[in-house]
Amino acid sequence: MFNFYQNLQKREKKLVLISLCFIVVFVFSIFIKNTYDSYSSSSINLKKAKSDYEYVFNKINTFQRSLNNSSLDEKSINLILMNNNFEDSITDIKFNEIDSLIFINFSSVNIVDAVSFSEKIINKHSNQLISLKYKNLDSKVITELKFD
Repeated sequence: MFNFYQNLQKREKKLVLISLCFIVVFVFSIFIKNTYDSYSSSSINLKKAKSDYEYVFNKINTFQRSLNNSSLDEKSINLILMNNNFEDSITDIKFNEIDSLIFINFSSVNIVDAVSFSEKIINKHSNQLISLKYKNLDSKVITELKFD
């Protein structure tokens, strides 16, 4: 092969080199085009999957809120307290409504009951939780829930 190349004239050698360069550029451009097409297709699929996910998430969220549409008030909190047998462990429940914010404060004998009771309140109502604070004070756990 090398002898064949050596036997060519100067002009023919240049043509062979130029042809090889064009072939390399052509193969490289085909590779780049296929990679770009694959990337574009993947981007479109990602956008579609994300859109589908958000649609389903919003529908489920709306459905869940409609199921938990009970209003947040003292009666519903006391009902949760009674139905889940927290009477002995949860004390000093305070319910305050200031402007459009709702504050619920209570004391508990341990953190497990405080977290469990907080979870029940949050899951049973459609109000949006803004903040949740736990404080350990004098062998009691003081909890503050703030809703929108």
